[in-house]
Amino acid sequence: MRRLTAAAAALLLAACATPAPQYFVLPDSQYSKPAARSEELALKVILAEPLNNGGLVYQTDAYHINFARNHLWAASLNEALAASLSNKLNRLDSRYLFVPAGRSQSSKTLTVYIESFNGSYTGETQVGGYAQWPDGRSTPFLIRTPQQGDGYTAMVESLEQGLNRAAASILY
Repeated sequence: MRRLTAAAAALLLAACATPAPQYFVLPDSQYSKPAARSEELALKVILAEPLNNGGLVYQTDAYHINFARNHLWAASLNEALAASLSNKLNRLDSRYLFVPAGRSQSSKTLTVYIESFNGSYTGETQVGGYAQWPDGRSTPFLIRTPQQGDGYTAMVESLEQGLNRAAASILY
């Protein structure tokens, strides 16, 4: 009986030692529809499979990536990126009305493929992929942004800066 009680106590202590998950929100990921413009484009984001696991991603060396287990995105990353990119593109461009695909009525779609959206052992974050326009044009981007400070919060801030630059490179 004592062994069973000791084992149960050890399990309870081990469970308490596991850190609680922290949830991160991508800044600017609440879509704000601007005034109507001449042509609406649905914006769809497709993530590379390693980014589609719910956790933040960190590249530990040239060959390995780490998936955070306790540092998670608060919302679906592809939907948060679609809203954030739509907001950024709407601020940069007045020709189109960019709307996340789930909210759009347009048959024309700007599809953004995100291949990298992670921190890195090099001290910078990476936002990379390409945009496929409805007319068939493809616009690649690979943005590296220095991370200011340590930790996941600094990584998310740096990813946001990279996403701003990626939006500008998609348009120009």
